Amino acid sequence: MHRSTSLHRVAGFTMIEILVTLVVTAVGLLGLAGFAVRASALSADSIQRARAAVLINDMSGRLSSSKSIAPSFVAAIDGIAQPFGAGAVSCDGRVGASRELCEWNNLLAGANDGGSGARALGYRGCVTRDAALDANLYTITVAWGSLTSGAPPADACASGVFGNENLGLRRVLRTQVRVATLAAT
Repeated sequence: MHRSTSLHRVAGFTMIEILVTLVVTAVGLLGLAGFAVRASALSADSIQRARAAVLINDMSGRLSSSKSIAPSFVAAIDGIAQPFGAGAVSCDGRVGASRELCEWNNLLAGANDGGSGARALGYRGCVTRDAALDANLYTITVAWGSLTSGAPPADACASGVFGNENLGLRRVLRTQVRVATLAAT
């Protein structure tokens, strides 16, 4: 009789073993859920960065193909101030740099995005140049609000538009475009 009692104790699991197993499993599942949330946020950041690259490329093309009026790209245009992208406006009747900037403004604002969500992300864009350093070198910057915090960028484009700068929710992508000055010889 004594022998069958000891076999019965060895054959089953104790309540403490089951509780430890449940706690370990719960911690593992919580870690997995946290990883999924972080991966989703980083994926959204990469999609936003890709969209910003497309917007920068668009303005680079516009600037490069408009060499004779390139200096006009750094000024605010009728009814639209830098940073561009705060809201869509009508481009009817505009010509030259004013038309190019108006169309880029509307792309930044998400007016032509076909439902991709650019309007909700709030892209902003700036075109600047430091004529004292190089009159033919233009800097194109696109800024957007991120879902994850990070270090605040040094670039001033759209500073303060995406909330508290100390939280680091503003992201920027920028490039420089050199516009050649062609002269007849």
